[in-house]
Amino acid sequence: MQLFVAGGCGDEGRNCFYVEGDRHAFIVDAGTSTDGLDRVPDLMPEQIHKAEYLFITHSHRDHTGAIEYLVKKGFNGPVLMSNQTYRQIHYKPWNTMILDSTAPELELEPDFTVKWGRTGHCAGAVWFKIEVEGRSLFFSGDYRENDTFYRCDAVRGMHADMAVIDAAYSRRDRGSDLRKQVLEKAAALMEKGAPLLMPVPHYGRGLSMGILFHKTFGEEHPIHMSPKLYEEWLRLGHRKYFVHDEITELPFSIFNLWDNQTIEKGHIYFLTDAQLSRASSRELIMAHPDMGVLLTGSIHGYGKAKCFFESGRAKFALWPNHLTWQEMEDLRAANDMPLVVPFHNKKVKPENDTFVF
Repeated sequence: MQLFVAGGCGDEGRNCFYVEGDRHAFIVDAGTSTDGLDRVPDLMPEQIHKAEYLFITHSHRDHTGAIEYLVKKGFNGPVLMSNQTYRQIHYKPWNTMILDSTAPELELEPDFTVKWGRTGHCAGAVWFKIEVEGRSLFFSGDYRENDTFYRCDAVRGMHADMAVIDAAYSRRDRGSDLRKQVLEKAAALMEKGAPLLMPVPHYGRGLSMGILFHKTFGEEHPIHMSPKLYEEWLRLGHRKYFVHDEITELPFSIFNLWDNQTIEKGHIYFLTDAQLSRASSRELIMAHPDMGVLLTGSIHGYGKAKCFFESGRAKFALWPNHLTWQEMEDLRAANDMPLVVPFHNKKVKPENDTFVF
């Protein structure tokens, strides 16, 4: 059996892995690049036609942006994903198979079984343990234990002949260290009563940071959210499956619906435009020169977030939405995984794009 890296290793997004054995073939994730070029995975037409299944770990476009491309190129098998992922993606494949939370283990064929669990990255994000033709594979997806909002089914004591593990951050510290740095940078930007703008994606870290900010700053710094993120809060805040129990006990009123315009001193504003792609976002920043702007995720090739950061108008502190290199090694050590391919790190590319196991 072999695994072919079609994107996602030493790359900017474009996560995609093709696995082929004697009797079965499948694809895990189908993302486009985040460099502004929307590059699709390096899959040959025969690989796309041969694949029986497509497994999707979560909704972000660096994992889902090429689903429609694969379908147009001839993939016609089932696409497995969670219900939250299906809700969040724009292109919805006709042959979707929704993962059932009451059935975390599936038998697709007599020699082809799948186990899945939550990754803590965003609502709907999952990992896959796939047993096929007597071999076992683990795909972590974008993985984050101990997130402040999302649940993770921690992977422990698992055997996998082949493992593809999130290692997005080339550093030796851990998530708790990164969260502390975000809080410190946010506090510094609000030190003299200045408002704070937090550009975030629609799905993912916005709610995680909102919860930590609420616990840390309390009523001293009221928190406001753009309509899209506030809608997610209302949708997820009292749903236990993807959210920690203690979150569901908090009143919805800890966050306020924001009109994306009004700014008050000392208040915190979560704006659902992570890359500052919209002209209105940039105009808001320019209209409030005293407002701090804190970027907390990857700065991609589209939008103007990079320009604001390089000019010094926006500051940066990394929020741990993925694993650090140290945490990737911790996860490997906690399981029996002799062959590991780190992915999601544009600085680390394996010597080969094909692995036989």
